[in-house]
Amino acid sequence: MLKARWSGYEIDSSEAAYEVQVYRPEELGTLVRHLLTSGYFVKSYYSLFEEPLERLRDFIAEHSDSKDELAAKAFKQLDKQIAKFDPSSWRAPRIGVRTIEPVFNYVGAHRQELLEAQIFRFELTDEQKEMYEDYDYEFEVGQKIDESSFYSEDEVPLDGTVLYLGCTLVKASQLTPAEQKKAQRIARRAGKRMDEFGGLMFGGSWADTLESDLERSMNVTLRVRLNPDATFSITGRWMEDGQFLHDYYAYLLGQAAEKTGAKMSTYVL
Repeated sequence: MLKARWSGYEIDSSEAAYEVQVYRPEELGTLVRHLLTSGYFVKSYYSLFEEPLERLRDFIAEHSDSKDELAAKAFKQLDKQIAKFDPSSWRAPRIGVRTIEPVFNYVGAHRQELLEAQIFRFELTDEQKEMYEDYDYEFEVGQKIDESSFYSEDEVPLDGTVLYLGCTLVKASQLTPAEQKKAQRIARRAGKRMDEFGGLMFGGSWADTLESDLERSMNVTLRVRLNPDATFSITGRWMEDGQFLHDYYAYLLGQAAEKTGAKMSTYVL
């Protein structure tokens, strides 16, 4: 179910990414809900990009009639969510799966109309334009985006973004006993590999250190994008020092995908 690509260790902080295949666009919202409620994500999700939701609400208000039950449900949830937005606050508003499911099932069902209306068309930010001057990135609005080409999440264009969430993976102690044992084996295997390169500066073993790291909460993003060919992609990233525990986080995400019935791949950037 999970296909992971290992690219070796990096000593500094670096990012890893995942991609989920969307085979039934009409059930996009249901897929995202199942993924988030699989038991591997902390049940607090934050909306990191508000403008797509505002544009979508305006589109529904203009193009849907009162007999469209899916549109009515989506509009109601969008109205409630947008009421939480506070331009004067730096805090991202929470968003629940009860909002996500009807809203993004609507998006899946009306993907062609939304694409033609360019509802999710976004230019590069000013910060990204400055970044691109220093790199070999070339980007035109409306093109298909290969997120693996971008080293940092801050560099990834927002064009096509429908939903951008901040999430957290659960700690190892919240897994089943069998999963906890699997997590410990992954950490010790990674620790042994690191010990081959040399022990810790102040003594001890990498295996013990990485095993204790399993109790850290890992922040991870989730981004739904409407592509130029009217397909959807679900992607996200997490940052971890040296990617020592990449196999562990890939395992958690793979478990979430398996329970969801989805196919996922991960890779180190």
